[in-house]
Order: sequence, then C-alpha cells, then structure tokens
Amino acid sequence: MTVTALAHRAWWRIEMMHRTNSISDQGAMKFILFRHGHSLANQESRIVSSLENGTRTTGGPAGTGFGLSELGKQEVAMSAKSLSDHILASSEPDQVVNIRILTSPFQRTRQTSDIIYREFSATFANYQSPRPTHGLAHISIEKDELEQVLDLRERFFGEFEMKTPSDDLYTAVWREDANNPFHEQFGVENVVEVTKRMTGVIRDQEDKEKQSCSSTTTVKGADKETWVIIVSHGDSLQILQTAMRGWSGDRHRQLEHMGTAEWRDVQWCDELADAHR
Repeated sequence: MTVTALAHRAWWRIEMMHRTNSISDQGAMKFILFRHGHSLANQESRIVSSLENGTRTTGGPAGTGFGLSELGKQEVAMSAKSLSDHILASSEPDQVVNIRILTSPFQRTRQTSDIIYREFSATFANYQSPRPTHGLAHISIEKDELEQVLDLRERFFGEFEMKTPSDDLYTAVWREDANNPFHEQFGVENVVEVTKRMTGVIRDQEDKEKQSCSSTTTVKGADKETWVIIVSHGDSLQILQTAMRGWSGDRHRQLEHMGTAEWRDVQWCDELADAHR
C-alpha cells in the first residue's frame, strides 16, 4: 500500500469512528444502492459528470439532454420490481416499513427514481395506509416527490467532461486512484472528497432516523424498519461501498463493478458498524 493510501486509511478511521451515538434501539435501517439505468451518455460512450450537463434537458443525441435510453427505462423497471420483491420477502407480518428514495439531481438518476417510485407504488398498493390487510407488512413510501440530494451527484471527471470514449478515460483516472486516492489528475474530483460527501448522506439519514424515532410512536408491538434507496452513479456508489467496507479509497475498483440499473443491499463493516449503532 502506498504512503498516500495509508494516509487515507488513517483519515478514514478518524472520520468514521468519531460517530458513537447509538441508533440500534431506534428501529432498523437498511440501505440500498441503486445505479441509474443505461443512459444516453452510456449509449454515446460519453462522460457527462458536471451538474450543468447532467441536469440539462437540451442537447444530447435526442435533443433532450442525457437522461435514460429506452433500454435504461426497461432495465430500471425490471430491477425495481426485483427490489420491491426483495423488500416484501424481507418484511415480517404487521411490520411497519418506511421507504425513502433519495436521488442525485442528474436527469438519468431522477428518471430512474421516478420509475422506481412507480413500480413500488404498484407493488405495495395493498400494503399501504389507511388499512393494509391484517397480517401483511404496513409499507409506506415517504414522499410523493422524490428527494434530490446534491451530494449524490456523479463524480466530476474534469477535463474529460463530454469526451469519448468513456471507458478509456475512466481507466486512466482509476489507474491514478489506485496509487493515490487524494489525486486530482486531469482536474477530477478526488476519491476522498467523494467519500466524504457520499458517507455524509448515510450519516444524515441515520441522524434523521434517530430524530424520527424519538419523536414518533409506532403501534405497540410492531417492529419498525426503514429502507433508504440511494439512487446515484457508478463511481460515487463504488466509492461509497468501499468506505462502508472500511477499505481505503485506492481500492474502490477492487469491488465488483455495478452495472446499470443494478441494486445492492449494503451495510457498514463490523468494525465501523459499532460506531453507527
């Protein structure tokens, strides 16, 4: 391991382990990472990583910006149905289940979130208020309008913005990442900064859950569970997973790559979990 990677590991331990407040008695939390579906940027093998280009609704191959391709819309619908089935299979009879969907403000992630919400609404129709069938979990989706979180945005790729072919350019950045997670070669956002903002979203959600559970009461004897669906981008999610495993940022490409519209059920590693309970 390089000296810079060791420095990142030391920073990471200090940054994460300072959090010791217990939330284990406040109800269970589950985090799902969901990568956006195949996009028009993927279709062109083009890097679209700036907030300006990622949110615009003009330009691109269809003149509508860089949202989902038709393939992407189909694969998100299938993946969202798979996730809704997973949530149902994981829920207990009469359990209170709250679902919160957070999304990057990029067009491709917002469209992904809209499809997830649509699929969830259909699948969970018989499990929602005011009177879910007795013996079924009581499942609610927190908001009609999905919550856009700026910190879930794509990693910025600097001078490679709007360039092709994306795979070759990503590889050049990842090669530098493996040597130094603090690097800003090519003007890219470094791994450490992505780690800070992505894990910050997780910590904010833990705080929100703690506050919610301390100010509300559920039905006597009912277990409460909150599922947070994080809709974001390949590198941002890859780096977040690496951090939750307790790995230093130089190792983020050692994790299995997340495909478009793929979701993963993640949790803190044992060492860091103690600081988040």
